[in-house]
Amino acid sequence: MSSNGRRRSGLTIWVIVSIVILTSAAFASGMLVGQITAKKAGAVVIDDYGRTIKLGETPKRIVSLAPTPTEMLFAVGAGDLVVGVDDYSDFPAAVKDIPKVGNIELNVEMILSLKPDLMVASDLVPAAQLAQLEDQGIPYIILAARTLDDVFKDIKLVGLVTGHIDDATKLVTGLEERVAAVTAKTSDANLTKPRVFLEFYPMWTYGPGSFGNDMIGLAGGVNIAANTSNEYVPVTDEFVIAENPQVIVYTVGSNYNGTTPTTISSRPGWDGISAVVNGKMYSIDDNLVSRYGPRIVDGLEALAHILHPELF
Repeated sequence: MSSNGRRRSGLTIWVIVSIVILTSAAFASGMLVGQITAKKAGAVVIDDYGRTIKLGETPKRIVSLAPTPTEMLFAVGAGDLVVGVDDYSDFPAAVKDIPKVGNIELNVEMILSLKPDLMVASDLVPAAQLAQLEDQGIPYIILAARTLDDVFKDIKLVGLVTGHIDDATKLVTGLEERVAAVTAKTSDANLTKPRVFLEFYPMWTYGPGSFGNDMIGLAGGVNIAANTSNEYVPVTDEFVIAENPQVIVYTVGSNYNGTTPTTISSRPGWDGISAVVNGKMYSIDDNLVSRYGPRIVDGLEALAHILHPELF
């Protein structure tokens, strides 16, 4: 999500606004979660936009058009098939040597020169350019996971289309076991669950139906934006002050580092918020809570440690 394209604040805000618009439009038109309709690669699959994609042989040359698909491809063991990635793919380290094909604006000529037989995209990749490339005979699938369960389904989908379904299944099993290990501790009925404000970008948070909302709940917290109307929510000072979170978690990373406990406490009226008064303001790696790939479970574990250090 937001980490797919944060280099300048203006670009980041464009990405966030685009997510809100695209998310609303996608669900209004009946977007489906990725489905697997066969047990072997080279079959018919349905991506997260409900598109039916008929694949021939297992792809041998894949271009990934967003960081999350890139991470999934490498995680299921298909990294050797990746011949091109978007400009913001930076994990794992092996991607630094792979040709870059653009970001919000794709380099169509570069992609064509790489001769891919499959493209894997997120829901922010320009539809017109995807259609242009598809007209050249290059199929594509869109990954747009919204919840943690969706993330696991998409990992299996990537495993299927690349011929690594066993690797993907093993990966998902391990991730689910790690989630279960967290929830075994955080689901105790006697556990006091703090009110949490998770800020993935200044004054933006996760609402209902998002993996961020899932993460807060599974980590043993209560999302102050759980009853808002969107998955990705712009908030006001008044909203956060009224909700009075007991814990504030903000993201930091290589792309921006502007938020600190000092900048948070200096926001108008925030000095009276419980989390600020008690010094309960914590940073978390942006990539672990905004990219909906395998590392999302790392983010869940990190968040659980923040909210309940007494349990971990």
